[in-house]
Amino acid sequence: MQRLAEPVMSICSANSAVELQQALQLGVERFGFQSYNLSFRKKDRREFMSQPTITSWSSEDLARYADEGWVDRDPLLELAVRPTAPMAWTPAQWSSSAEHVAYGQYIASTGIVSGATAPLDQRAETLSAVTALSFIAAPRSQSDAYAIQILGQIAVTRAAVLGIPGADIAGFQHLRRLSSRQMEILQWVAHGKSNADIAVIVGGSKRTVDYHVAEILRKLEVASKAQAAAIYSSR
Repeated sequence: MQRLAEPVMSICSANSAVELQQALQLGVERFGFQSYNLSFRKKDRREFMSQPTITSWSSEDLARYADEGWVDRDPLLELAVRPTAPMAWTPAQWSSSAEHVAYGQYIASTGIVSGATAPLDQRAETLSAVTALSFIAAPRSQSDAYAIQILGQIAVTRAAVLGIPGADIAGFQHLRRLSSRQMEILQWVAHGKSNADIAVIVGGSKRTVDYHVAEILRKLEVASKAQAAAIYSSR
């Protein structure tokens, strides 16, 4: 988590779309990736790939993907339509599956050595995910995928603050839904405190704090404490 601190601060400090793109680029590089693509609450697969919210992929990359018909065959897009854990992957993982061997070959042909894909939202009617890619051989772990998910969630939140089209998080307006106790707890969440630490600070039980944190996420319509903290910090 220490490696996340600087990239998260950089993303939260971005004051323009260009600065946000650069901050997210530096963030994914911190975890050994060289490029990323983030699409948030897109209505279908085609829009997801053709109109990303924030990306470092070139228009040529996106065009090749569409021209070769991967929109309806990409197994990674399944992660964008259902709540699931982030996934670290390699082309070999897809090539070993008879169903996805062609996709594995396509990925390998682009020079991609590994990647991480993580869902960003839990709305069943839309697609939201971030994918980071590496073209350099290096050890890859599930923790890298979780880090990419956190960076993506923070980037979407900052994009909403900056008014970037497609980042339609309503959490800022929803802060008023929180009770005074929940605002207090969210303040400590934003300061990086664990639920157990917050329980000691506010003089309650961890179980009660767990409940309030779950309610905070529900009321703000976000998927993680990191995202809720970013909303609080950017208010």
